[in-house]
Amino acid sequence: LNSAAIVRRAVFGDAGVAAGARPGTLIIDMSSIDPDATRQLAADASDKGLRWVDSPLSGGAPKALIGELTLMAGGEAQDVADAHAVLRDVASNYTHMGPAGAGQTTKLINQVLCALNFMAVAEATRLALDAGVDVLKIPQALKGGRADSAILQEYLPRFATRDYRRTGRIDNMVKDLNAAQDLARRTHTAMPLTAVCAEVHRLLTAAGLGGEDQAALMEFFQRKEDGK
Repeated sequence: LNSAAIVRRAVFGDAGVAAGARPGTLIIDMSSIDPDATRQLAADASDKGLRWVDSPLSGGAPKALIGELTLMAGGEAQDVADAHAVLRDVASNYTHMGPAGAGQTTKLINQVLCALNFMAVAEATRLALDAGVDVLKIPQALKGGRADSAILQEYLPRFATRDYRRTGRIDNMVKDLNAAQDLARRTHTAMPLTAVCAEVHRLLTAAGLGGEDQAALMEFFQRKEDGK
């Protein structure tokens, strides 16, 4: 679910989960939403005798298809352990990060790292194309080195060939980067690279590309002579 308001309606609305849930029911929220909102949702669930674990995910469609997602969980230790018993079939990495909201905070950190990596790989792809090297050999050339990453291996070929098959959305990343910047303001954390990255995502969304995959970041680095 794409926002805390939607999660709240789904759980606490007139026909929501809480309306028919038995005391002690464990609610596992795998959305990516604001940590403060998550803490309030968990508190409201507790008031109704329900348990709450926030367990956002990372890994994208490729990892989801093979049951190897990465999950970061927030909540009481026993609740997180019980959630793991349900989620172990879809995740190869499951980490209890702390109390309610800690999973969501970790997901924001994950999204900052992913967004910056996407941007760096897109920018480097542009440089490789302009410099005339065999861009499609770069993932193999850098494999195992310090510049290597899952995003480089999956997305550099897609950036180079403008393969915009949708496995995510640019406007969803805008949502997460906005939330990360909100958290940074509350914690007085300087995040200049994130600010630039978020602005590029907003520009592409304003240009009508918000519903496109992250691969469409390459549009920011296109030249007229690229011809599309």
